[in-house]
Amino acid sequence: MNAAMAQNAYRKSEVNSNIHPVKLVHMMFDRSIAHLHQTEEAMEENNPVKRGENLSKAIAIITELYSSIPSDQDTEAAVFLRSLYNAILTELPKVSAFGDREILGRSLRYMEKLKEIWENTAMLELEAEREEGRDNQEAQAEKSFQQKETAKSAGLSFSI
Repeated sequence: MNAAMAQNAYRKSEVNSNIHPVKLVHMMFDRSIAHLHQTEEAMEENNPVKRGENLSKAIAIITELYSSIPSDQDTEAAVFLRSLYNAILTELPKVSAFGDREILGRSLRYMEKLKEIWENTAMLELEAEREEGRDNQEAQAEKSFQQKETAKSAGLSFSI
């Protein structure tokens, strides 16, 4: 799947899903890390089938993360992430081909660090945004209630 097709698939899944894009990326970090851990376990168990299945799933998710970065975005963060994902995607196949545990460990640490950064930035911003939205809804509800009470005391009535 080329990058444009992968990005299009990501956008479609984002639109068809009720999951906020920030949460979706967080879930993708979680799953890629889980599959990398399972790849590590499979290597310890000398289970090439389990290793291959989990490694390919991790690679597919990291490819989706790479594709989720808009190609027209040239910010420092976007350029850095594209480069890092590209390096991981270039190196991970060596785990399957050569059983390179060092590459697997390094890729796992990078993904864990990216997840941590995501949690400390985007996830916190999302939570603050949601909290602000709840505060605004409560304020609007209170204002509406007060207007109705004022109207009632003035002898006015209105139905909903």
